[in-house]
Amino acid sequence: MTKRLTIALVAVALFVLLAVMPVSAAWPLDNNTVINRTATIFIGEQGLNLTHALNQAQSYATSFTPGTNPAMDNVPLNYTVGWWASAATITSTAPSAKVDLENSYRSFTVDQQSFVGYTGNWYLLAADKATPLTDGTNPIVVFTVADPRLEIAVWDFVQASDVTGKSVTQGQKLGFSVKTNMVFNPADNKRGNVSNALTATNEYKDGYITIKVKDESGATLTGLANNASQTLATIPLTKQFINSQPWYWPYNNGSTSTTALDYWRTDATDYNNQYAYPVGTYTVWAESTLNKMKDNYKNAGADYTGKTVSATGTITLVSDTVKIEANKDSVVRSKAFSVTITGKPSTTYYVWVKDTSAMTGGYDDQPPMIAANQEKVYFDSSTVPAIFTASGNAFHPIGNYTMENGGKIWLNVANDTTTQYYNKTHYYALINTSTSGTRTVEFLTNNWTKAQKYTIRVEQRFLNGLPQSLSDGEPNGVTAGTTVKSDEVDINVEKGAVTIVAAGDQSYYLGEEIKFSGTNTETYKTYLFIIGPNLKPQGSQIADPNMDPRNAAVRDGVAGDFKQVDVNGDNTWSWKWGTANYALDAGTYTIYAVSQPRNKDSNNLANAAYGTVSIIIKKPFVSATASQSTVAKGDKIFITGTAEGDPGTVQIWIMGKNYAALKSSSVNSDSSFKYEIKQEDTKDLTSGQYFVVVQHPMQNKEFDVTLDTTTGYVYNRLLNAVGGGATSGTNIFKLLGSSSLQGSDAAEALAEGINDANVDDTYTKLQFLVEEPTITIDTIGDKHVGDKFTITAKTNLAVDDEILVQVYSSSFKPTMKSQSGEFSGASGTVKVTKGDSGYNKISFDVDSSTFKPDEYIVTEEAVLQTATGTALFNVLETTVKTVAPTTAATAVQTSAQTAVPTTVATAVPTTAPTKSPGFGALVALIGLGAVAFVVVRRH
Repeated sequence: MTKRLTIALVAVALFVLLAVMPVSAAWPLDNNTVINRTATIFIGEQGLNLTHALNQAQSYATSFTPGTNPAMDNVPLNYTVGWWASAATITSTAPSAKVDLENSYRSFTVDQQSFVGYTGNWYLLAADKATPLTDGTNPIVVFTVADPRLEIAVWDFVQASDVTGKSVTQGQKLGFSVKTNMVFNPADNKRGNVSNALTATNEYKDGYITIKVKDESGATLTGLANNASQTLATIPLTKQFINSQPWYWPYNNGSTSTTALDYWRTDATDYNNQYAYPVGTYTVWAESTLNKMKDNYKNAGADYTGKTVSATGTITLVSDTVKIEANKDSVVRSKAFSVTITGKPSTTYYVWVKDTSAMTGGYDDQPPMIAANQEKVYFDSSTVPAIFTASGNAFHPIGNYTMENGGKIWLNVANDTTTQYYNKTHYYALINTSTSGTRTVEFLTNNWTKAQKYTIRVEQRFLNGLPQSLSDGEPNGVTAGTTVKSDEVDINVEKGAVTIVAAGDQSYYLGEEIKFSGTNTETYKTYLFIIGPNLKPQGSQIADPNMDPRNAAVRDGVAGDFKQVDVNGDNTWSWKWGTANYALDAGTYTIYAVSQPRNKDSNNLANAAYGTVSIIIKKPFVSATASQSTVAKGDKIFITGTAEGDPGTVQIWIMGKNYAALKSSSVNSDSSFKYEIKQEDTKDLTSGQYFVVVQHPMQNKEFDVTLDTTTGYVYNRLLNAVGGGATSGTNIFKLLGSSSLQGSDAAEALAEGINDANVDDTYTKLQFLVEEPTITIDTIGDKHVGDKFTITAKTNLAVDDEILVQVYSSSFKPTMKSQSGEFSGASGTVKVTKGDSGYNKISFDVDSSTFKPDEYIVTEEAVLQTATGTALFNVLETTVKTVAPTTAATAVQTSAQTAVPTTVATAVPTTAPTKSPGFGALVALIGLGAVAFVVVRRH
């Protein structure tokens, strides 16, 4: 108890002591914490002394005599500050936010709860804590609140560029670029460093930005080497004072290698001559320690990235080597490939196709070429002569580079004696890497490129770590270096292949369209030609403009003689050959697909890739049939058939007595056609025979014999016009009008006209018979009530024609009102079915269970056609067969008599007596009698 009382008394004493302390007692004297009026303070800062700022603001108020200032360290008269939105009129509106500093102005925290969203100027309020104090006109600013912002980047002083996230070789001069709004001028007295004084900030003691670098092992570094020989000569990363923007570590001397004499020496070594900074990825970020803002300003409890902590960045150190990689191990010639060089950033390297000097540059003896017009890829001039002397080649400075093992590039690459297009200058180049140290170079191949393995080499000489590079532009000189960096990669160039196939079964009719397709991995064009019976032995033009491959040869090397088909990006090609109008006979032909315009003569195809496909071409024909040989008037009939050779249509000529018509039918993709002579057409035709000629246009897709409907003449359009009617050609005979041929004569004349030697059309003939429609009902015979039977009939009507069948009683007599009528029968609609005896068949099923005994009439009538058939038959009462009863002998009982002795005789067997019939038999006999009476009476 005594102990607890003692503790309580001590606490009370301490409280009284604090309460009575004079207001002039000392406050925190940390650097950058004494805030003078209009200074910028940041959200998250703590321990700020606002006494000077409040008193200085008070001195500007109109309530004081101008020129008289209160002591800066005195207790402020007003300690409430307010904030207005940007559009508000401060002197006439209430503040949007305000903070009372009475108990916190000597050690103030810019907390995020009060100041996030309220950045900008804060003004001193009067004693009413609502009205701003003014200098007579304007409200008085106490301080400005800002939201901190912090970014960092890895900086390459040699390239003067941001290399964050990139790879650099060991030895690059690196530093860091810091961008922030937490910038303080050392000469600025708005944030003092000592109490009761307006002295400048001491930047060497007030550093507040710490840069952190973490290596791949996870260690966080506090300094980086500034000496290539010892890691002890380090530059600190902590407590950096940011006095300008942008600001560069270390020491903010500049952003280039000429201005920044200090930097992170990435190839620094330790006492064991090992790299202090091994190859790998380093992570970099920055933190603000300005008055503990990192601890106070959080984002959901975590460090506030972009404000008190920067986003992280990386820099990857790679070995000071050069590497070359190809995008593929092998390539089919005519396709491009590329190599990627990785080395020092913004550094020149030599690239060439190694050891190809024995190649002529001619057909099938040419190495890959470097493509023109690539970024940062430079060539020697191809227009100056290739003069080489003992002292080198002054006209080709890139080719004059001395390789590591001696000799010049110019003498190590292929010649260009055949085409001399680039004068061998595209077998090598000088390239300049990007700021990230890479450069991709494209190489081209074609059908002249020899199929073999090639080695692409990259090389450069360095002197004191710097390349002996030609300038980034027109090269103008070479100086030997001391250290060589190089690498090589192999690429296989393979000969391509050409394939060809024909769609379908490789058998076609002349006039059809044939689709050829295939692949070509050798070139970007496929060249086609044809060989066959009596065509040119070296090959004929498959796409001859005159459509006569027999007389059009393909000349070797003349691309225009061949059908040229472009190859798609996926190496496929296709072409459709329309054979209509081509002067070719039926036979077997072979189509060649070649990578170059080379024909079959001699050994021309030996240097090209090619494929072949054989096809059979047949003569087109037409066949046709009628759906039935006999047609009833008013019935439809179909002319169906096949027309090979891909004609668009066939013509159908129909001729009979005083009748002629020309129709057409389209041909389907499967070569079938179907033409309907409709019911309304046949119903008006006269009974008799009609002839049909189906005409095929053959290869030229045109009907050479046709009808001039104006004059009625059938004419041959291929012969000169003679006589009236035809606008071109020769009239054959007249089909329509006076003096016209009819029936079979017209059909025969038409056939003879199509058979003319000048006409390529072909045809087929058929005929059909038009009859009056008939229905003949077969004999039915007598039926009994309850019978089930089928009424059949013969007809010349077409299959599926509808027939209305009616079966009805012939009786007609009056009945009592209480009785039902005497009529009975059946009716229905059935379809004609195919017969087997020259006529079609009609069948109608009858169930006579509900029929009454009577005479019945049957009528069968076509629904659409004019045809009727009738018949009669009887339905009789059902006959009941009865069995005549037999009477059983009745036993007669005799009286007993006195026995009289007699002579013994042979015993005679007697029939057993039959019992008399009972009541059931009597009832049966009565029923049979009644039935007999009814039958006799009815008849």
